[in-house]
Amino acid sequence: MPAVRFSTYLWMAVVGCLLAAPVAAQRNDGPAVPAVPAPAVQSSTMPDRIQRPMQALDPVTLRGEGFEIRLWGIDQVDATNTPLSLRAVERLDELIAGRQVNCKIEGGTIPALIGRCATADQQDLGFTLLNEGLAVRNRRQTYGTTFAQGYGQAEEFARTNRKGVWTYLTSSEEEAAALTPGMMMGLLIGVPAAGFVCLAILMWVLLQRVVTTQRQEFDRARKKENALAVRERSVMVAMLEGELVENKNKVEAFLTIYGDMLRSLKDLSETPKYQQVGDIVQRHPSFSHIVFDANVNKLSWLGLQLAGRVSKLYAALPRTQEYITLDPNVPLETAVKLLEKTVHEAVELQEPIDTVLRELQNVAEGKAPAGV
Repeated sequence: MPAVRFSTYLWMAVVGCLLAAPVAAQRNDGPAVPAVPAPAVQSSTMPDRIQRPMQALDPVTLRGEGFEIRLWGIDQVDATNTPLSLRAVERLDELIAGRQVNCKIEGGTIPALIGRCATADQQDLGFTLLNEGLAVRNRRQTYGTTFAQGYGQAEEFARTNRKGVWTYLTSSEEEAAALTPGMMMGLLIGVPAAGFVCLAILMWVLLQRVVTTQRQEFDRARKKENALAVRERSVMVAMLEGELVENKNKVEAFLTIYGDMLRSLKDLSETPKYQQVGDIVQRHPSFSHIVFDANVNKLSWLGLQLAGRVSKLYAALPRTQEYITLDPNVPLETAVKLLEKTVHEAVELQEPIDTVLRELQNVAEGKAPAGV
């Protein structure tokens, strides 16, 4: 019995402790704070209108601070047409010009909205893009609205005037409509014929180019040969001129020597030298023919007349030297006559030499024509 009572008392003590625990906790921690449910996240209120500075994001979308607005009532033209897309973006930036844009929100959710937007001077951006063929009408959005007619007229205006995208589509449609059965037959016959004609023209053009190229090469070769001949002629003229100047100097020296000798023979106050010990006299100067002989086959470069005068002059210039022996017993009168004849022959050569020299100088200076 005492054991049973002890067990009973033990269980009662445990239950009392369990019941007293919440009360003790309240006493130690103060009054319990009732749980407050977490506030529900409220969805952002959709604005009716937004007016802020914006810029073009793509051909049909504007971006402002914290949101994007897709232009209502229009769609982007074919995305593969890069030039038109770039032009649309540039046109939007031109219209906005860094000013505020006023947009009437028509749908979407923040931050991606849909709206009708106008510039600071009340120019409808969607309408303007349609009017210039930089966008196409979104019929699903405009159907049954007050803007359907205006947007449709703007699109038709661009189509009629072949603006923007309609430049390509209208041309393709007209070409397709113009291909009647008769024209198809004409194309089937005409295209091959035109191909043969084009091929013939191409071959003719290529042939003409070949002929022209050959002619040009021939002309270049001829000019090169002429230039080379001119240079060789200039060298020949200079060398002939130098040789004739040398021969002229020999004539002048010859005349100086034998002119003095002739004057001494005519001076009766002195006894002639040859009567004392004898003397040997040259019949003519010692002329040079080296340059002439080396270029005799090229004299035609000087022209026929000048070449003839040069040949005649060199023919008159003795090639081998001859001498006159004056023995002491040769009469003075005979010696004088011999010297007078020798001097006279040398004087006769001066004028032809001077004439040919002048003509050669004219050729060298380009004052007189010469054959090549």
